Amino acid sequence: MIKVAQLVGPSGCNDETVIKYSENFLNEVGKKLNKNVLIADIDEVKEEALPIYFVTTGGTELAFKEIYEKTKEPYVLLTTPAYNSLAAAMEILGFLQDKGIKGEILHGSIESIAKRLSILITVANARKKLSGLRLGNFGDCDALIGSSANFKEVEDVSGIKSILFDLDVFVEEYKKGGYPENEYTKDLMKHNFGDEEMKKALDVYGALKRLIEKHNLQGVSLKCFDLLELLDTTGCLALAILNAEGIPAACEGDQKSMISMAVLEAITGQSSFMSNPSSMDPEKGEIIFAHCTLPIDMADDYQLTTHFESGIGVAVAADIESQVVTIFKCNDDFSRYYAGKAYLIETMHRNDLCRTQMKLKLEDGTGYFSSGPIGNHHMIVKGDWKEYIDEFFRK
Repeated sequence: MIKVAQLVGPSGCNDETVIKYSENFLNEVGKKLNKNVLIADIDEVKEEALPIYFVTTGGTELAFKEIYEKTKEPYVLLTTPAYNSLAAAMEILGFLQDKGIKGEILHGSIESIAKRLSILITVANARKKLSGLRLGNFGDCDALIGSSANFKEVEDVSGIKSILFDLDVFVEEYKKGGYPENEYTKDLMKHNFGDEEMKKALDVYGALKRLIEKHNLQGVSLKCFDLLELLDTTGCLALAILNAEGIPAACEGDQKSMISMAVLEAITGQSSFMSNPSSMDPEKGEIIFAHCTLPIDMADDYQLTTHFESGIGVAVAADIESQVVTIFKCNDDFSRYYAGKAYLIETMHRNDLCRTQMKLKLEDGTGYFSSGPIGNHHMIVKGDWKEYIDEFFRK
């Protein structure tokens, strides 16, 4: 449901034709959005992640001026092609711009209005979700020299609170053993990979789940390479399950990737594949991305194998059908980001790369990756989300 504040000028207040026209207009927009668009009081609308003003007729400028301070920028002015709606909205937007306040007029076909509204509402909901989010980082990412985050800057720009825990906190929890059974753990056990290795890998998952609950976390990163020596296992499987459950989970203690995964999940509502760009073909605009973990829910099919670099633990080798995907990464203060539309040509199973491998054809080529990448790891999500991400970072 979408609630909008209606603005009606004096000349249209008692005009049944205007009322009927406005209702039909909102119904048509709602059909395209697959949501009901309802007129509500400003005190209800101000609670929405994105307050929307429905400028129904001309002569609504003073009505807007009386209530606009109840909401915050950006001001979204929904207009129709009739009854001087657009003219009034332009006067209102001029008033806002004189005050240095951001605003936007939505005008055009029902389809274009609905598409723009979808983007704006999705981004507003994502920003609201991120504010107050708590991310736990178990172990510092000192080995990744370009991947640590300034936690204060992260909180200042997004409201995300990041907490660094010593890796010993995780290790002590792991020693307690045990994990919750669910659809993912049950399916993993059907692969008969080996009881001892599976138990160790799933105990990593159990430890993280308990720590998430204990510290009220909505996302985690794990310095998983240290587990090879400390616990003789890896975090690949644990992170694969957590991401599938909607809990962004980054490996190698990568703090910037953790933030990027949280942003992407808030925008798309989907899990993402944190991966290494392993090789590029600039002439073809292709990159092979690979890593030993992948959200279980992203795979059309998968097999279990060992971690690539160490040959121990349990890793995921996935197959995914060809489709459009989006590649994403941002830095900690949101001053830089990359969002690129790509096509998944194929998933591969080379023996000289991490276990899940994707060959992508990038719409904008490989230039960013060779001239100014935001570190190594990048996130891949199904679907074309570039417009949504661009809007999220629009100043």
